Amino acid sequence: MVDLFGKKKLEDRILELESSLKDLQSDREELARTLEKRDEKIRKLNAANQECNLALKDAEQRAAAAATSSGLGEPDANAKRSESSPQARAVKTGPRELERLVKRLKECRTGEDDLLTAYLPDGKELVPEAREAAQAARSQRGWIVLKYPQLFTLLLVPPFPVRESLSAPGEVFTLAPLQEMMETPVLVVSAHAGDTFLGVAYGSGGFEVQEFVQSQVKEKHSKGGWSQKRFERLREEDIKNHIDEVLQKLSELAAKYGSVVRYAVLGGDQSMIKQIAPAVTLPIVERRLERHDEKRLDKLLDEVYGFTIYRI
Repeated sequence: MVDLFGKKKLEDRILELESSLKDLQSDREELARTLEKRDEKIRKLNAANQECNLALKDAEQRAAAAATSSGLGEPDANAKRSESSPQARAVKTGPRELERLVKRLKECRTGEDDLLTAYLPDGKELVPEAREAAQAARSQRGWIVLKYPQLFTLLLVPPFPVRESLSAPGEVFTLAPLQEMMETPVLVVSAHAGDTFLGVAYGSGGFEVQEFVQSQVKEKHSKGGWSQKRFERLREEDIKNHIDEVLQKLSELAAKYGSVVRYAVLGGDQSMIKQIAPAVTLPIVERRLERHDEKRLDKLLDEVYGFTIYRI
């Protein structure tokens, strides 16, 4: 039968338009879902950025409170710097503060490989904005850089040396090497005249072994009695005897745990450290450790495993 009025063509055209309409509706729904996912990602990134800022602010407040209560000044006492300088933004964080920060950093995700994580034994490959802070800190243990373009750049001075250079752009930060530092087994020596602590820690959670070497060391010269030279000679003998006891304990700990621990962390009286260090067979990390408190060894661990963070 002849289609005089083109009815068949019209019906085919209607079917074609209906099919095209369905495709357009499907595309619209897909675009709406994509837009919703993008908006959700933006909300999560903003929330993660706020959490990071809160974690860093909390660490700054804790560091400021600790500095005020202990009478300490800025993190680096080389020279006074303005509040706008990189040194003024340095924050010392203990293991618990760092764990909270790492948790927030894990929530930072993008759809592109634009989050930069760099572990650098030296400052040769530092991003430009981090170089000024690096010069101020003068780290001998290397650097960790975490950069979220247009949001933040963090420069971290780790508690232990960065052994291998790694630069990894990605959708997420590469945080495993940083977390491994928190579980690095170490032998700690906090050396002070007449009162030295030696301990073995398998990580930042606590000391497995605690040893105290305590002996009588003359503190100051009295006005009467001994001459100054005689007093100094007797004090040096006291310190030498104390160091001999420390070296004996150190030898025993090294023999038992030397195959487990990775570093010997030495801090305290520099003149004593110079005499103790030659007897240490482990890789040495020297740190500025405050005088240990027998009842608060957790504070000593916070110093041993603590990071210094520069927010740029």
